[in-house]
Amino acid sequence: MIAANLLPPLAFVVISLSIAWPVVTHLGQRVPGGGDGVLFSWYFEWIAQSVSHGHNPFISAALNAPAGVNVMWNTAVFLLAFICIPLTLSVGAFTTVALAMILSPAISGATAYWVLRRLSGRTLGAAIGAAVYAYGPFMTGEVGHLHLAFAPFPPLFVLLGHRLLISQQGSPIRVGVLLGILVGLQMLLSEELLVLSMVAGAVALAWLIVLNPHEVRPRARYALTGAGIAVATAVPIVAVPLGYQFFGPDSLKRFLPETARADLASFVRPSLLQYYSSRADVRANLTFPANGAENTGYLGWPLIIAALAVCTWYVVRRERFAIWWLLTALSLAALMLGSPIDVNGRALVRGPWAFVRRLPLMGGVIPVRFSLLMLLLVAGLIAWTLARLHGRALVAGALVAVAVLIPLRPVVPIHGSLLPPTPKFFTTSAVDVIPRGAVTAVLPQAGFPRNAAMVWQVRTGLRFNLVGGYSVFNVHNHATYFAELPPFINALREVGHGDRAAEPVAALRSSVADSGVRYIVITTLQPKMRAVVAAAAAITGCHPREIADVLLCQIGTGSAR
Repeated sequence: MIAANLLPPLAFVVISLSIAWPVVTHLGQRVPGGGDGVLFSWYFEWIAQSVSHGHNPFISAALNAPAGVNVMWNTAVFLLAFICIPLTLSVGAFTTVALAMILSPAISGATAYWVLRRLSGRTLGAAIGAAVYAYGPFMTGEVGHLHLAFAPFPPLFVLLGHRLLISQQGSPIRVGVLLGILVGLQMLLSEELLVLSMVAGAVALAWLIVLNPHEVRPRARYALTGAGIAVATAVPIVAVPLGYQFFGPDSLKRFLPETARADLASFVRPSLLQYYSSRADVRANLTFPANGAENTGYLGWPLIIAALAVCTWYVVRRERFAIWWLLTALSLAALMLGSPIDVNGRALVRGPWAFVRRLPLMGGVIPVRFSLLMLLLVAGLIAWTLARLHGRALVAGALVAVAVLIPLRPVVPIHGSLLPPTPKFFTTSAVDVIPRGAVTAVLPQAGFPRNAAMVWQVRTGLRFNLVGGYSVFNVHNHATYFAELPPFINALREVGHGDRAAEPVAALRSSVADSGVRYIVITTLQPKMRAVVAAAAAITGCHPREIADVLLCQIGTGSAR
């Protein structure tokens, strides 16, 4: 019993560490996800600093200064960042986030294993199914998106949904409280995963009702009681964070529109995420609506054929679970295709997503990401099927399951992205020349994909408020990933690109005072550094001075000190 409980989760930890070994051996220097990895590190640092200094964690002036940023409109993974505060403050945000990204599949897989084993009563099928959930195309592609890769709660939703609708054992109040807590906590981890899970749950429930109409009335009271308690439990958890998101400073009215969706061919044609993809496959994938890391819908012909064969066998035997599974899987696949539905990169017809996306809270959901719930369905089918086999049939079934999963083998190892070198100015007492909270521009300017300035700001413990940055910002009541920069900062960027400033110096000087910028830090990574330094002095009137290994302009006193 102890071995059954511990061995698969420990195996998942070993697998996760091994496939990301280049990152493990360079903790603090590499982080998966590139610019997104830096962004998650910034969130972790902000939440750690805000809690330790008694600031409001849901809004921040430390990025996009002086306007600030509504952190709730971003993928800050609040709950995980809060739990990791001691680690963040002791070893740094980049090390903490890298470890969280590396171990997220193992944690998600361990939870899936526990749930599948509890529902199926068997170990082998649960372990194989959980491995599909933990290391399938979704986790491989989204490893740099911590709010998606850390997904231990969807399997728990399945378990509580089963108790609420199927087994109905114990008190509905207890089930409702547990479900409400999970909903609230998932909202503090990833609103998108919560919405994806809710939609998938609604689809599964709809087919359950269609296939079992005679069961609705006798089970309704228990289910509705539990659901009502869940809502009453979740509301107090999410009320304050959602209040800041929709009514707080720099709040937005709508999500950024997203179009990444699966192509019908992407279910059977491997992408660059799969080890066995050919150059032709990769080239074909570039024509699909979702490519690169988001092209996570691949299942492969062997798995699809095996799943259809199993379902057909049990449908012939009138097993309603197989019918329900097949209808639910086909429905999720239809949602993954988005709208319009593409085949080999060519749009054909409108899909059901055209109607679903009009529902409340669906504006920020990316259709192809339903692939996580599809993999959870596949994991459930494997666990359920193997749980019904014994002896030699079980061995044969397990071998077949492993064989049809081979095409899903991911490309490993995960190398992560090397963080830019940090000037000594930001890691020594030299940075103390900038008072805490001072609005500061760091050149090269912070923004996607070159966000070295955000790395350096995190290294200082967010000592200063940074102009610009990469996140989701409110610019003139529109959501954008690109901060609105003061005109004189844009002029300095143009000089760095070898262009002349579009506006005359006199006009730019007025924007200096309006911006609230007190310091400009010019690093050696700034292209055409001498020309930029001269332009900064001419526009702001400051006298750049070398401090440590940077040039510092203090605006307003005429000199740096």
